[in-house]
Amino acid sequence: MDKEKMISTNDFRIEKNTISFNESLLQISNISHICAEPLPKPEFQLWSLGLCILGIIVLFATITILKVIGAFCICFGGAYIILYLFNDYNFNKEERYLYIYLNSGAVYYIHCENLKFLKKVIKVLEYCINNHSSQKIKIDFDNCKLYNSPVTVGDKNEVN
Repeated sequence: MDKEKMISTNDFRIEKNTISFNESLLQISNISHICAEPLPKPEFQLWSLGLCILGIIVLFATITILKVIGAFCICFGGAYIILYLFNDYNFNKEERYLYIYLNSGAVYYIHCENLKFLKKVIKVLEYCINNHSSQKIKIDFDNCKLYNSPVTVGDKNEVN
């Protein structure tokens, strides 16, 4: 099983001690941590700096082919650095994910743009963990709606 798995579904259901989505089941008692956070940024790879430094050193060689290789090293390393900085600048800090950490170390995360809705989902999951609700709860992350929620979070238990 993958350690991290992105869940993309509008059919997220909670019933008794199980969470079902797509064609998977999670046992609620196996959940160790739930939070709403942005997706972590990828780490900067130091090989790009090393490649640029190597390219600069090789550029001073007397053999023409080594100068060409040095120029390619600088271009590839520099392109990675520029791309990383561009993505870091444009990184969407408002975009949130619901992270579900299991006791096994596996992590599931679900995209949702509405942080307020994710906080309400966490409250529903907390209630289900503490009370083993026998209700059938449906969570629609695409439209930010809760159905048959045991926790009142809006008009008729729906979040609009």
